[in-house]
Amino acid sequence: MQKTQISYDPIKLPEEFPVTVPGFTTPPQCAHIHNCFEIGCCYSGTGGVFQIGAKLYSCNPGDVVFINEKEYHLLNEATPENSCWKFLNLDPAALLSGYITPEENIFDTASFSGINFKNVISGSGDPELVELVHILFSELENPDFKPATHIRAIVWAVFSKLRKHSAENGDRAGYPSDDFSRLYPALNYISRFCHKQLEVPHLAEMCSMSVATFRKNFIRHTGMLPVQYINAYRLKVALSLLKNSSEQIVTIAMKSGFPTLSHFNRVFKKEFGSTPVEYRKLSRS
Repeated sequence: MQKTQISYDPIKLPEEFPVTVPGFTTPPQCAHIHNCFEIGCCYSGTGGVFQIGAKLYSCNPGDVVFINEKEYHLLNEATPENSCWKFLNLDPAALLSGYITPEENIFDTASFSGINFKNVISGSGDPELVELVHILFSELENPDFKPATHIRAIVWAVFSKLRKHSAENGDRAGYPSDDFSRLYPALNYISRFCHKQLEVPHLAEMCSMSVATFRKNFIRHTGMLPVQYINAYRLKVALSLLKNSSEQIVTIAMKSGFPTLSHFNRVFKKEFGSTPVEYRKLSRS
């Protein structure tokens, strides 16, 4: 059986000013890792679901995402037709080399990872940080843009704010282990085919593990059984569609991978305490 692989997607950054100029992009359909830091912002649409390591995020317009070079990631259920995302890549240490003192130590991105670090931040969660990211994208998209001190100042401010989040929630020991990387084929497959019927033995076989070993490793690295993780992923897809689309509930249930509307309603209410219809009304009130 051919396994679903994690791709290495190196980004070539200009040496004199190591920041890519952002643009609209079609997210890769395979989980991947870069060689540099990535910042993204959702401007409109359904947002989609970000899978970053073992973490799952249901994204909405206005959300920003921060991903270091150690965590594999995949944005699913987001296309140019239904979502507007922008991304940029940079090497913050090289960008600000000579502009800040080593004692500040805000560009050690090791703590921007791990199960406790929150990669996706909403406008209500930290409005100042989100606004700084919007300003950064706006400046870099300026047709008259020239590498300048004020760009470095914005990047410094972004990472200073982000350092506060990592101090509270980061986990320097959170880098993916070789053991965790063995789960990549299954995690990637779940993210791409959550709308289909998924069998644990099939997922275990993709990872070259017995079902018992697969379950043991899955619980250790995600804190959930495989079936629980699959349901969690499907619910993240449903949340994004309920909040940011006008599709019918039954259509959302099918797209999210729930076989029947009644099953979707039951699982959703058990998890969130309200029905999908009630959640949609509350999210738009």
